[in-house]
Amino acid sequence: MRRTPDRAYRREIADALFPPAARAALLGRIASGEHISDVCADLGISVHRARSYAAYAPAWGRALDLALTAGRDPDLDHGTAMAYRHGRCRCPECRTAKNTTRP
Repeated sequence: MRRTPDRAYRREIADALFPPAARAALLGRIASGEHISDVCADLGISVHRARSYAAYAPAWGRALDLALTAGRDPDLDHGTAMAYRHGRCRCPECRTAKNTTRP
């Protein structure tokens, strides 16, 4: 079956483009309160690459959500589309609210 080697190959590419050191730095900086877009720009990766890596490593997606939750602004009303749009919050609650308010 071809799927297994193809998936392993794509995982190798994803690991090379988003190495463990960059993943650790991203999680640490986000958990400390920096915005994911700013951290990704500093590390030279796209936000899409950081989020989509979860397709190859589901544990990464959970760790990223935990970091986003830990580093979120306590002054925002989380779970609202306004916090996502104007507060730039990307925690799981705000992403869900943004996705449910789309027309």
